Amino acid sequence: MSSDDAESGVLESTQWERVEGTWLRIRRFAPQAVTVPRPSQRTPGDSRPIRPGLAVLVPGLGLPRYLLPLARHLATQGLETALLDTLAWRGHGGRRARRAVPTIAGLSELTAVWLSRQEDRPIVVVGHSTGSQVALEAVLRVQRTRPDLALVMGGPTFTPDQRRLRWLVPAALTAYLKDPPKELVVLKDVARVRTDLARIVQSGRRHPTDRRVGLLTVPLIVTAGEADSFAPRDWLDLLAGLAGGWSRAVVLPGSHNNPFTYPAEFGALVVESLARAGRLG
Repeated sequence: MSSDDAESGVLESTQWERVEGTWLRIRRFAPQAVTVPRPSQRTPGDSRPIRPGLAVLVPGLGLPRYLLPLARHLATQGLETALLDTLAWRGHGGRRARRAVPTIAGLSELTAVWLSRQEDRPIVVVGHSTGSQVALEAVLRVQRTRPDLALVMGGPTFTPDQRRLRWLVPAALTAYLKDPPKELVVLKDVARVRTDLARIVQSGRRHPTDRRVGLLTVPLIVTAGEADSFAPRDWLDLLAGLAGGWSRAVVLPGSHNNPFTYPAEFGALVVESLARAGRLG
């Protein structure tokens, strides 16, 4: 089954929402039989119904296709999942549609506004690669008004050394050693957003992830593949240690894009993180 094939037992749909004048495409994945995990806890005597949790996926470089296996796996586990495509605005909404700004700040603003519109329920925001930086900034924007959040940062970019090209290029040459050729499916997205990739990378290199993560008040899991040279173990440990709330670092099999190659293992961390959404420790 290719990464574009639908998973049996999963309901898939696509929605367009206008956010701050920009058209945002949301690909939704839901289990046919709704047995969604119920991670939030109510205080004794609170009779309000517990809302099913939601996983929100924020892809790296605005390339959503490689996260399809993870989204579908989460749905098979009973978890409603939304995959955000913030750069899909081209050709939608006519000339008056506002252009999404392809930077960490621009994409995180769109993501944060969309998050703030969601119904009251536990949400885990899952960012990968530069998407982890976007997810971090989005969560920082809304955590005061949406304390029912948790954050997963997968393959977080960029280490302090890799903010310089001298060290970034060698890391890029080895970060994908255990990723299969079938992952080249993302090239379909690259053709669509190629003019934005350089701006996202440049913005990511200037973004001080290690200085921003300490502002978090929600639970955090940082993770990467064992062969991910973009996110070595000491970088994961540093981010987890600097986090302002509960956190832990986890090394999984694979390389940089292990959500594509190991969706079950990565997905288990998403479910674990959702169980902590709305809890401080």
